[in-house]
This record gives sequence, C-alpha cells and structure tokens, in this order.
Amino acid sequence: MKKTLFLIDNLKGGGAEKAIKILIEGLEEKGLSPIIVFLEDKKDYTLLPSIRSFALGQKATKFSFIFLYFRLLWLLKDIKPDMVYATNTKSHILLLLTKGFIQTKRIINIQVDLRKQYIDRKYIFFILSKLFHFADGYSFISSGLYENLKEVIPSKTIYFIPNAIDFEEIDRLKQIPLPDVYQQIFLKPVMITIGRLTEQKGQRILLKAFANIRREAHLVILGRGEKEEELRALAHELKIDDKVFFLGFQSNPFMFLAHAHIFILSSLWEGFGNVIVEAMRCSLPVISTDCPSGPGEILGVQEQKVLSSRGVVFEKFGILVPINDSHHLTQAIEKICEDTSMQEHYRQQSVVRAQEYDKEKIVSLFIDIFKVRECVE
Repeated sequence: MKKTLFLIDNLKGGGAEKAIKILIEGLEEKGLSPIIVFLEDKKDYTLLPSIRSFALGQKATKFSFIFLYFRLLWLLKDIKPDMVYATNTKSHILLLLTKGFIQTKRIINIQVDLRKQYIDRKYIFFILSKLFHFADGYSFISSGLYENLKEVIPSKTIYFIPNAIDFEEIDRLKQIPLPDVYQQIFLKPVMITIGRLTEQKGQRILLKAFANIRREAHLVILGRGEKEEELRALAHELKIDDKVFFLGFQSNPFMFLAHAHIFILSSLWEGFGNVIVEAMRCSLPVISTDCPSGPGEILGVQEQKVLSSRGVVFEKFGILVPINDSHHLTQAIEKICEDTSMQEHYRQQSVVRAQEYDKEKIVSLFIDIFKVRECVE
C-alpha cells in the first residue's frame, strides 16, 4: 500500500489545518494509514490516536530553519514515503528543498492566494515561485485560486480537491447546548462570523455594515488574531460594542452556528471558505463577499442574478456582495432579515449545497486521484 505523508506547519486553529485533519482522519478510517509531520508542535485540533504523527521541533522560525530541514531529511529517509502532500508555505519550502536528496512524489497543496498573502513580503512569493519547479504536482482547493496563480505555476499536473467537511462531527457538536454564559446573547437575532482576526478577513467592514442596520440584533465574532484590540476599539467608536461579542477561538463553533440566524463572511480574499460550508451544514443562509476565490464557487456564480445595479448578487445558494463595501453588505443583511421567505429559501439551499463537500466524497476523490490504494511494495 502506498505510503502517504502529509507535511504541514502545525495544527493551529485555521481552515487549512482543519481541512487536513479531516482528510487524514478520513484516510485513516479507510485503513490507509496516512502519516502526518508537523514543523512545530502546536495543535488546537486533536487527531485520531491511531494516526502516526511527528513534530520536527517546538517552533518554526528562521533561526530553526536549518535544524528543521535536516530533521525532515532524516525523517523522509527513514519513512520512505511514496508521496508527500505539503500544506502551508514553510512546509512547501522545506519539502521542495529536499529535491535531489529524497526520492518521493512532491505535491504542493495550495490553500490561499500566495500573491495576496505575501503582498508586503514579496521576497517570499519570489522564492516560492522559483522553488515550484521542484514539485511534481499542485493541488488547489478552488479553481479561482489556480486562476489567480497560474502564471507562476509550472506546467505540471494540476489537481482540484476542495476541502473536506466532517458532517458527522458538525451534526454531533451542534446538538450540544450553549453554555449559560452565552444564552443571553442569543435572545436576539444573531449574525455570526468565524475566522482569524486579521486584515484578510475584513471584519472592519463587517462592523461598519452592522452599525448601519436598522433592527435589533447581535453580532457574534468567533476567532482570535492580531486585529482584536483594533476591532474592539472600532466597535466602541461605532457605539455597537454592547451588540458585538468577541468570543475568541471556540473548539466547538457549531453550537453557536446552530443558534444563529445568518452567517456572514467579509473576507478580502480566501482560498476556499470552509466556514461557509460549515454554516450551510447548520442550515444558515450565507452572505459573503465575492472575494477571490472560493465563496463565489460555493454559492454558485454560474447562476447569478443581480439585484438592479446595487452590487448585491442573489446566487443560487447564497448572497454575494463586493469586497470592502459596507454599504452593500448592509443592504444584503437588511434584505434577508426583512424577507423571511428568502431566509427559508437559502436555509434549504444551504443544506443542499453543503452535501457536495462531505468528507466521504472528498476523501474518495483524493484516493481516486492519487491512487493511494495502489500496492507498491
């Protein structure tokens, strides 16, 4: 049976990390014995205890880079994987630098628009674009992500594998009652967003849009990040700090989703948008920025229907608004709040669309593409 090794920076609380965890556990449940290697021993998510895992070090920094590289070389020589599937930039760089020393198939899993991610550190993107020639193939989680990067991707095998969502886990965890400390928040209609508190996620625009809605409601923000104090200060400045609740990283976001009314994603860019599908599984209507890339593909751009010329697009599976546009985001929120039949329509459509990203389907797709059942020994 093929040895498949997954290489990732860590399992801190992010969408890419959660998606890799779900994929690996799906392969393990099918008896395919995947192996995972972390650059640093940092985890918000736990893996099935039967999965073989290794941490190369405690922390991945520029000072520990050489140490991590030689640790990785030693481990790959010992394990002799048939394929290494690398996620996140540091893992990409380390794996590609093993070319010429280790015989294995190197697949680069790209989860974000690297050009946008490193807009202020262009040298990292330059290094990656040169190292990409050492890869044997590239796995993208959305076609839009590939379109944004294809000019720097060498002419090698390209795969499209969306992130897997664990519906069994969602269905189980959303049934857990909310702790008493949060009950008061949900006595009013709740709009909810989930994501790291960073510039990329666009929560500033969401706060400005929420400040302009003309109805009693609460906004719940799940996640943590370097912009938290700035966002709290903005909520205070907008005089909505009594209606906005920063609840940090939650290991079970689904019990919050299950009690919310609308899910909103305000990102400036995405790779896929796992949280959209998770919210859909919890029967929430979705409003998202039409950012590159992912949300438009999930919500169904091929059947778009524009409302006048105001920039609000009512898609088959959800509502899209322009990025960095609090005015149109406010309009979309107001529209779905006042139209209960539209709310119900999108609740039903969310459940239908989410089925396309079920773990079983994505794991089977991965197995089919990479033929990890194939005997090589």
